[in-house]
Amino acid sequence: MAVQQSTVSPGPGQKSGWIVTFAGTGINLALGVLYAWSVISKQITKEWGWNETQAAIPYSVAIAVFAFMMVPAGRMQDKLGPRLVATLGGIFCGIGFILASLGQSLIGMVLGFGILAGAGIGFGYASATPPAVKWFPPARTGLIAGLVVAGFGLASVYIAPLANYLLFAFGIQKTFLILGIAFFLVVVLLSQLLRNPPAGYKPSGNPPPAKAGSPPKAQAAAVDYEWT
Repeated sequence: MAVQQSTVSPGPGQKSGWIVTFAGTGINLALGVLYAWSVISKQITKEWGWNETQAAIPYSVAIAVFAFMMVPAGRMQDKLGPRLVATLGGIFCGIGFILASLGQSLIGMVLGFGILAGAGIGFGYASATPPAVKWFPPARTGLIAGLVVAGFGLASVYIAPLANYLLFAFGIQKTFLILGIAFFLVVVLLSQLLRNPPAGYKPSGNPPPAKAGSPPKAQAAAVDYEWT
Protein backbone atom coordinates (compact mmCIF):
# COMPACT_ATOMS: atom_id res chain seq x y z
CA MET A 1 0.00 0.00 0.00
CA ALA A 2 2.85 2.38 0.78
CA VAL A 3 4.25 1.96 -2.73
CA GLN A 4 0.90 2.72 -4.39
CA GLN A 5 0.32 5.85 -2.32
CA SER A 6 3.75 7.23 -3.11
CA THR A 7 3.29 6.85 -6.87
CA VAL A 8 0.31 9.21 -6.97
CA SER A 9 0.68 12.68 -5.58
CA PRO A 10 -2.59 14.25 -4.43
CA GLY A 11 -1.55 17.68 -5.73
CA PRO A 12 -0.99 16.80 -9.39
CA GLY A 13 -4.03 14.54 -9.26
CA GLN A 14 -6.25 17.42 -8.22
CA LYS A 15 -4.70 19.63 -10.91
CA SER A 16 -5.42 17.03 -13.59
CA GLY A 17 -8.92 16.66 -12.21
CA TRP A 18 -9.65 20.38 -12.60
CA ILE A 19 -8.33 20.32 -16.17
CA VAL A 20 -10.68 17.44 -16.98
CA THR A 21 -13.54 19.20 -15.17
CA PHE A 22 -13.24 22.47 -17.09
CA ALA A 23 -12.70 20.61 -20.37
CA GLY A 24 -15.99 18.83 -19.72
CA THR A 25 -17.67 22.14 -18.93
CA GLY A 26 -16.37 23.60 -22.20
CA ILE A 27 -17.61 20.59 -24.16
CA ASN A 28 -21.09 21.00 -22.69
CA LEU A 29 -21.01 24.73 -23.43
CA ALA A 30 -20.40 23.87 -27.07
CA LEU A 31 -22.94 21.04 -27.19
CA GLY A 32 -25.56 23.45 -25.91
CA VAL A 33 -25.78 24.48 -29.57
CA LEU A 34 -29.02 22.51 -29.38
CA TYR A 35 -30.60 25.65 -27.93
CA ALA A 36 -29.89 27.49 -31.19
CA TRP A 37 -32.83 25.77 -32.82
CA SER A 38 -35.38 27.99 -31.06
CA VAL A 39 -33.87 30.98 -32.86
CA ILE A 40 -33.13 29.28 -36.18
CA SER A 41 -36.58 27.70 -36.50
CA LYS A 42 -38.28 31.08 -36.37
CA GLN A 43 -36.15 32.25 -39.29
CA ILE A 44 -36.84 29.04 -41.20
CA THR A 45 -40.60 29.57 -41.01
CA LYS A 46 -40.14 33.11 -42.36
CA GLU A 47 -37.65 32.43 -45.17
CA TRP A 48 -38.30 28.83 -46.22
CA GLY A 49 -42.06 28.76 -45.76
CA TRP A 50 -42.12 25.86 -43.31
CA ASN A 51 -45.04 25.67 -40.91
CA GLU A 52 -44.46 25.41 -37.16
CA THR A 53 -45.04 21.66 -37.13
CA GLN A 54 -42.36 21.07 -39.77
CA ALA A 55 -39.95 23.39 -37.96
CA ALA A 56 -40.42 21.44 -34.72
CA ILE A 57 -39.64 17.99 -36.21
CA PRO A 58 -35.79 18.25 -36.45
CA TYR A 59 -35.57 19.51 -32.87
CA SER A 60 -37.88 16.78 -31.58
CA VAL A 61 -35.79 14.13 -33.34
CA ALA A 62 -32.59 15.65 -31.95
CA ILE A 63 -33.94 15.53 -28.38
CA ALA A 64 -35.04 11.91 -28.76
CA VAL A 65 -31.74 10.79 -30.32
CA PHE A 66 -29.77 12.77 -27.73
CA ALA A 67 -31.54 11.02 -24.86
CA PHE A 68 -31.38 7.56 -26.42
CA MET A 69 -27.71 7.73 -27.41
CA MET A 70 -26.54 8.64 -23.91
CA VAL A 71 -27.11 5.02 -22.85
CA PRO A 72 -24.77 3.30 -25.38
CA ALA A 73 -22.40 6.28 -25.22
CA GLY A 74 -22.08 5.84 -21.47
CA ARG A 75 -21.24 2.17 -21.90
CA MET A 76 -18.75 2.99 -24.64
CA GLN A 77 -16.90 5.56 -22.55
CA ASP A 78 -16.61 2.97 -19.77
CA LYS A 79 -14.93 0.53 -22.16
CA LEU A 80 -13.12 2.77 -24.67
CA GLY A 81 -12.46 5.86 -22.57
CA PRO A 82 -14.09 9.31 -22.55
CA ARG A 83 -11.62 10.90 -24.97
CA LEU A 84 -12.59 8.74 -27.94
CA VAL A 85 -16.34 8.88 -27.32
CA ALA A 86 -16.37 12.66 -26.80
CA THR A 87 -14.28 13.09 -29.95
CA LEU A 88 -16.85 11.07 -31.88
CA GLY A 89 -19.51 13.33 -30.40
CA GLY A 90 -17.77 16.42 -31.76
CA ILE A 91 -17.38 14.80 -35.18
CA PHE A 92 -21.03 13.72 -35.38
CA CYS A 93 -22.29 17.10 -34.19
CA GLY A 94 -20.10 19.04 -36.61
CA ILE A 95 -20.93 16.86 -39.61
CA GLY A 96 -24.62 17.04 -38.73
CA PHE A 97 -24.64 20.83 -38.79
CA ILE A 98 -22.61 20.91 -41.99
CA LEU A 99 -25.06 18.49 -43.62
CA ALA A 100 -27.96 20.67 -42.47
CA SER A 101 -26.32 23.64 -44.20
CA LEU A 102 -26.38 21.98 -47.63
CA GLY A 103 -30.07 22.33 -48.43
CA GLN A 104 -33.52 23.41 -47.33
CA SER A 105 -35.30 20.05 -47.20
CA LEU A 106 -36.97 18.69 -44.10
CA ILE A 107 -35.36 15.27 -44.61
CA GLY A 108 -31.87 16.78 -44.79
CA MET A 109 -32.51 18.80 -41.65
CA VAL A 110 -33.79 15.74 -39.77
CA LEU A 111 -30.76 13.70 -40.84
CA GLY A 112 -28.25 16.45 -40.13
CA PHE A 113 -29.55 18.31 -37.10
CA GLY A 114 -31.91 15.67 -35.74
CA ILE A 115 -30.00 12.40 -36.04
CA LEU A 116 -26.30 13.21 -36.48
CA ALA A 117 -26.11 16.30 -34.28
CA GLY A 118 -28.45 14.72 -31.72
CA ALA A 119 -26.24 11.62 -31.55
CA GLY A 120 -23.12 13.78 -31.27
CA ILE A 121 -24.57 15.75 -28.38
CA GLY A 122 -25.48 12.51 -26.62
CA PHE A 123 -21.96 11.11 -27.08
CA GLY A 124 -20.29 14.26 -25.80
CA TYR A 125 -22.65 14.82 -22.90
CA ALA A 126 -22.29 11.23 -21.67
CA SER A 127 -18.48 11.46 -21.75
CA ALA A 128 -17.90 14.80 -20.03
CA THR A 129 -18.93 14.10 -16.43
CA PRO A 130 -17.71 10.54 -15.58
CA PRO A 131 -13.95 11.17 -15.98
CA ALA A 132 -14.15 14.43 -14.01
CA VAL A 133 -15.75 12.96 -10.89
CA LYS A 134 -13.23 10.09 -10.78
CA TRP A 135 -10.42 12.53 -9.96
CA PHE A 136 -12.08 13.76 -6.76
CA PRO A 137 -13.21 12.21 -3.46
CA PRO A 138 -16.89 11.32 -2.94
CA ALA A 139 -17.45 14.50 -0.92
CA ARG A 140 -16.88 16.57 -4.08
CA THR A 141 -18.81 14.42 -6.54
CA GLY A 142 -21.87 16.70 -6.49
CA LEU A 143 -19.80 19.86 -6.96
CA ILE A 144 -17.79 18.49 -9.88
CA ALA A 145 -20.80 16.96 -11.62
CA GLY A 146 -22.66 20.24 -11.18
CA LEU A 147 -19.83 22.27 -12.71
CA VAL A 148 -19.60 20.03 -15.76
CA VAL A 149 -23.35 19.83 -16.37
CA ALA A 150 -23.75 23.58 -15.78
CA GLY A 151 -21.97 24.17 -19.08
CA PHE A 152 -24.92 22.77 -21.01
CA GLY A 153 -27.39 25.02 -19.25
CA LEU A 154 -25.18 28.10 -19.54
CA ALA A 155 -25.01 27.62 -23.30
CA SER A 156 -28.45 29.20 -23.57
CA VAL A 157 -26.93 32.49 -22.37
CA TYR A 158 -24.70 32.93 -25.41
CA ILE A 159 -26.11 30.69 -28.13
CA ALA A 160 -29.27 32.71 -28.82
CA PRO A 161 -27.49 36.06 -29.32
CA LEU A 162 -24.78 34.34 -31.38
CA ALA A 163 -27.34 32.57 -33.58
CA ASN A 164 -29.26 35.82 -34.08
CA TYR A 165 -26.09 37.63 -35.14
CA LEU A 166 -25.07 34.88 -37.57
CA LEU A 167 -28.56 34.65 -39.08
CA PHE A 168 -28.65 38.41 -39.68
CA ALA A 169 -25.12 38.53 -41.09
CA PHE A 170 -24.92 35.29 -43.10
CA GLY A 171 -28.32 33.64 -43.43
CA ILE A 172 -29.63 30.26 -42.30
CA GLN A 173 -27.44 27.86 -44.28
CA LYS A 174 -24.14 29.63 -43.56
CA THR A 175 -25.14 29.85 -39.90
CA PHE A 176 -25.39 26.05 -39.78
CA LEU A 177 -22.04 25.78 -41.55
CA ILE A 178 -20.25 28.20 -39.20
CA LEU A 179 -21.70 26.59 -36.08
CA GLY A 180 -20.84 23.12 -37.38
CA ILE A 181 -17.21 23.94 -38.06
CA ALA A 182 -16.79 25.91 -34.82
CA PHE A 183 -18.24 23.29 -32.51
CA PHE A 184 -16.51 20.46 -34.39
CA LEU A 185 -13.17 22.09 -33.58
CA VAL A 186 -14.04 23.08 -30.00
CA VAL A 187 -15.43 19.71 -28.92
CA VAL A 188 -12.75 17.62 -30.65
CA LEU A 189 -9.94 19.72 -29.17
CA LEU A 190 -11.34 19.79 -25.64
CA SER A 191 -12.02 16.05 -25.82
CA GLN A 192 -8.29 15.42 -25.93
CA LEU A 193 -8.07 16.73 -22.35
CA LEU A 194 -10.51 14.12 -21.03
CA ARG A 195 -8.89 11.16 -19.31
CA ASN A 196 -9.55 8.81 -16.45
CA PRO A 197 -7.19 8.64 -13.44
CA PRO A 198 -4.41 6.03 -13.61
CA ALA A 199 -4.97 2.61 -12.07
CA GLY A 200 -4.61 2.68 -8.30
CA TYR A 201 -5.27 6.41 -8.06
CA LYS A 202 -6.65 7.52 -4.68
CA PRO A 203 -7.96 11.12 -4.58
CA SER A 204 -6.96 13.18 -1.59
CA GLY A 205 -9.81 13.55 0.87
CA ASN A 206 -10.78 9.87 0.87
CA PRO A 207 -11.25 8.34 4.34
CA PRO A 208 -7.84 7.46 5.87
CA PRO A 209 -6.87 3.78 5.93
CA ALA A 210 -7.59 1.85 9.11
CA LYS A 211 -4.78 1.71 11.66
CA ALA A 212 -2.82 -1.50 12.02
CA GLY A 213 -4.39 -3.86 14.50
CA SER A 214 -7.82 -2.21 14.42
CA PRO A 215 -10.75 -4.43 13.42
CA PRO A 216 -11.90 -3.85 9.84
CA LYS A 217 -15.21 -2.13 9.34
CA ALA A 218 -17.99 -4.18 7.84
CA GLN A 219 -18.61 -3.24 4.22
CA ALA A 220 -21.68 -3.91 2.15
CA ALA A 221 -21.10 -6.31 -0.69
CA ALA A 222 -20.71 -4.47 -4.00
CA VAL A 223 -23.23 -5.48 -6.67
CA ASP A 224 -22.85 -4.41 -10.29
CA TYR A 225 -26.31 -4.35 -11.84
CA GLU A 226 -26.89 -4.65 -15.58
CA TRP A 227 -29.39 -2.32 -17.24
CA THR A 228 -32.02 -5.10 -17.38
